[in-house]
Amino acid sequence: MYVAYHLHWPHLAILDLEHATRATVIESIGRIRHQPGAPAPDQTWS
Repeated sequence: MYVAYHLHWPHLAILDLEHATRATVIESIGRIRHQPGAPAPDQTWS
């Protein structure tokens, strides 16, 4: 799961978020990931 992978949050904590809040968190992660100098995603998992 995208949020759990990037923020290391427990699955149930993510599911407990209201839809609008979850959407905001996902949007924020995307903005952070695309900033210059942001670390590249880990490509070791398959």
